[in-house]
Amino acid sequence: MRIIKKAAVKHVLTDKMREKMVSDFHRDQRQLNKEIEQLRFQMQKQWKTADTGWKKTEIKERYDKEIEKRKEKVKHSEFQLTQLEQLPPGTEIGSREVDVIEEVAEGDEWPSQNQEIVVQDGIITQIRNKRSDDENGMV
Repeated sequence: MRIIKKAAVKHVLTDKMREKMVSDFHRDQRQLNKEIEQLRFQMQKQWKTADTGWKKTEIKERYDKEIEKRKEKVKHSEFQLTQLEQLPPGTEIGSREVDVIEEVAEGDEWPSQNQEIVVQDGIITQIRNKRSDDENGMV
């Protein structure tokens, strides 16, 4: 019988990985800033065509809310960049979880739910049981 379980994927921070992550953060920030400018333009366009003061206020509030969401995402991205700069090489960064298919049969030990896949520069370097701080699996 096959079962599906989760495994955490961790990337080892190398110079190549750091450069890619910095590039991705900058790309995301540029995209968010472009969206902010587009929203401002759309807000001005709709604001000019609105006929009542109430409708103008509603338009401004709606667009301001969307603009603020994107500004928060930019701030979060900037914070992540500063954190990334402080991390030493070799640090493992958790990225996501993936589904893993495992074969089980009667009499087998139940497979550990806590597996990690370690990736370095796009190559799987290790598949291991998740680390814990004590023997009981308590972190």
